[in-house]
Amino acid sequence: MENMVDKKPVLEILIPTFKRSHSAKEAIENVLACDDDRLTVRCNSNGFESALEKYRNLDARVNYDSFESNRGFQENLHKLLADTDAKFCMILSDEDRIDVNEYQKILSFLENLSSSISVVICSISFKEKSGFYWRPNQKFSEIDIHDCVALNPIPTYVSGYIFRVDSLRDIDLKSFFSSSIGNVYHFSDVSLYLLPKNKLKYYHDRFVEMGPAIKYGGDGHSHKLPDSKTNEIKNLDLNPSIYGPKPRARQFFYRENLLHKLKGDIGYISLFIGKLNYVEFFYESIMDSENKVILSQNMILKDEALAGIYDSKENKEYSGSLTARFFEMLLHNPRYISDLIMITVSTLNKIFRKIYILHLIYIKNKK
Repeated sequence: MENMVDKKPVLEILIPTFKRSHSAKEAIENVLACDDDRLTVRCNSNGFESALEKYRNLDARVNYDSFESNRGFQENLHKLLADTDAKFCMILSDEDRIDVNEYQKILSFLENLSSSISVVICSISFKEKSGFYWRPNQKFSEIDIHDCVALNPIPTYVSGYIFRVDSLRDIDLKSFFSSSIGNVYHFSDVSLYLLPKNKLKYYHDRFVEMGPAIKYGGDGHSHKLPDSKTNEIKNLDLNPSIYGPKPRARQFFYRENLLHKLKGDIGYISLFIGKLNYVEFFYESIMDSENKVILSQNMILKDEALAGIYDSKENKEYSGSLTARFFEMLLHNPRYISDLIMITVSTLNKIFRKIYILHLIYIKNKK
């Protein structure tokens, strides 16, 4: 009997979408333009999209489905990851595209990938110009969980995450897609939880292309419609349920709690640096939220952040670790005091990461 595994597509592109059927259609057609049965596309919408219905039974290389109503980005992406039947799958925002001239190279890369690799992170190149929006350090091609936690080398940009599908089936995938407002970087957390037994590899060449940002729909702008007026103040007007001070506080405690649960799998130094990375990123995100979202007149940034602490404890997303208590102290302190503390923390963390990188390079050269 012929091996059915060999008939699986090598890579399936997963496109979650919401209220952006025009862009999703272009993303689907972009993949189909690569004439290769090894490459397929799967799209799911968080609501009925008449313009996308034709893809339900169009071609063996495309799968399309939709929810009756908006269930949020978490459930949308979970469905795509749970339903894919390819050897590898890659998340692609409906804003972004793949380079149709480079797909054969990445397919060959994946076909020859060591079985120890469960996650691949792609560079993000600009579509309309040369260069990269994000590209991993060229000195590293493969890392384990210790290096991943310490260096925080994977982006919060959702496009370009490639997973070995068999590895996804070895974890409780659904547990990473709870509806908590603290759960925003689930795709990154899934990657982390695949690494205790496996490794992560970078793909440095062009494949994922960053498209122009769409200022409505999706997850970051789900609070706006296509005809929403652009605000005239210097504010990005992002989704407040993700980028507001309270959600940002929730996100810190949610992710720190997940990381803390892996402490038995991660070296002490790596864990220490990794937690400082979280402290830095989320403290800055909270304090800068007034430039990212439009806060209501009666909303006080500090009160919102403190409410995030309370909610995290109520939802059992607070680890109680020294790092969690330190971050809670930062949010309680007067801002000028916490800002001074964070200058020191940030400086020390940069030094720790630099030493860690130099150590890795030394080990690599020694080999």
